[in-house]
Amino acid sequence: MANIYRNIFIHGLTDILGDRSVYCKTRSGKTILAGKALFDDNWKYMEIQKSHPEAIREAITYADFAKTQEAYLNRELVTGVSAYYTAIIDWFSAPKVLEINVDAWTGRPGQRIRVKARDNVGVAGVSLVIRDQKGNVLETGEAVQAGAGSPWWIYTTRDCANLEPFPCVEAIAWDLPGNCDSFTIS
Repeated sequence: MANIYRNIFIHGLTDILGDRSVYCKTRSGKTILAGKALFDDNWKYMEIQKSHPEAIREAITYADFAKTQEAYLNRELVTGVSAYYTAIIDWFSAPKVLEINVDAWTGRPGQRIRVKARDNVGVAGVSLVIRDQKGNVLETGEAVQAGAGSPWWIYTTRDCANLEPFPCVEAIAWDLPGNCDSFTIS
C-alpha cells in the first residue's frame, strides 16, 4: 500500500499540477493519478422528448403490427433478417431526400420535377410543395415513383409558376412507420 503523503513522486506531481489533477487509492491498494474532469459551468437542462424505454416500447408495438406487411417480408427474404427486427430498425430510421432535380422545369404546367429519396426498407411516399419568395404556397401534391424499387419520384406540375425569382421547392419523404425528412431548394 502506498502512502500518498509520503510518496515523493505523487506529492511532487500534485504540487506541479495543482488543482488540475486528482489521485485516489483503489481497493487493491494502487494509487492512481488522473486529470480532473472538466465540466461546463453554463450547461442547460435539455428536456428529452421520449425516454429510451418508451421509444423501444413504441417500436416493438409497431413491429408486432408491421411484421406481416409485404415490404418487411420481402426484405426478410433478401437479407435474411426477420421482418420483426427489420420493422424495429425501420421505426428508428427516417428516410432521406437526396436530390431535387428541376432541370426540365420551366414553370409551365405538365412538366416534371424529379425527387430522389431513400430509406432502409422503402420510401412510402413523397410530396412536393412549391412556394414563392414570400412563403405563399403556389402548388402542392404527391409524387409518383418512377418504377418499382426506384429511388426516383416524379411530380408533374399543374399550374404556371414564375421562375424569376426562383421559387422555393420542398420535397418531403416518409417511410412506412411515418418518419419523414425534407429537403428544400430555392
